[in-house]
Amino acid sequence: MAGTPGLDLDQVAHILVPGRGRDAAGFDLTPAAAARVAVAAALFREVVGERGGRVVCAGYKSPADDKGTPWTTPEAPGETFRGRPEADAMREALINSGLDPSSVRAERHSVDTVTNLLRAEGESHFGDQRPVAIVSQRAHLRRILGVIAPRALLRPYVGIVVPDFDVDRENPLTTLVSRVIVTALPRDPARAIAVADRRATRLWQLAGLLGKRTYH
Repeated sequence: MAGTPGLDLDQVAHILVPGRGRDAAGFDLTPAAAARVAVAAALFREVVGERGGRVVCAGYKSPADDKGTPWTTPEAPGETFRGRPEADAMREALINSGLDPSSVRAERHSVDTVTNLLRAEGESHFGDQRPVAIVSQRAHLRRILGVIAPRALLRPYVGIVVPDFDVDRENPLTTLVSRVIVTALPRDPARAIAVADRRATRLWQLAGLLGKRTYH
């Protein structure tokens, strides 16, 4: 899907895989998330890998997700997570598919799609300023490319559509929520991440009061 005007895959060096929720135990991927990983792995092997790029897997869990028992990783000394972050589950799947571990990064602290992109960019997970391909289902990509990426990424970007899945629909409110989160964010990356985290958490708390329990 079109992102930055004039950008095509011949110029892309990195891949971003936003999270799509965890399984019922809080330790593995949903089928929709696994589908994103499969497309990202193929894209890396066939297009991006030869350019020395990275796959950045983004996501911890949504604030509404209370699944999982305590989990730790040597890559985050001193931190304990509730269940395994989506990013770490995706990273393991990519490595198991044959990708070099040094080429796959886990951004394991973001809580929604906006913070997926803000943290991947603001915390320098890509390692340079080269263009990125964002891998997701079509409906999710429409929101990312139309609302989030123009305000969260500092590099050219393009969308790669994961084949249609049974979740390739979004509640219209999700676009409104993303617009609220990205509106008038501070220019400083660390402050922008902090503000977006607070907004996302408060909006998910409100959603919980209204009865919404599942992640999207």
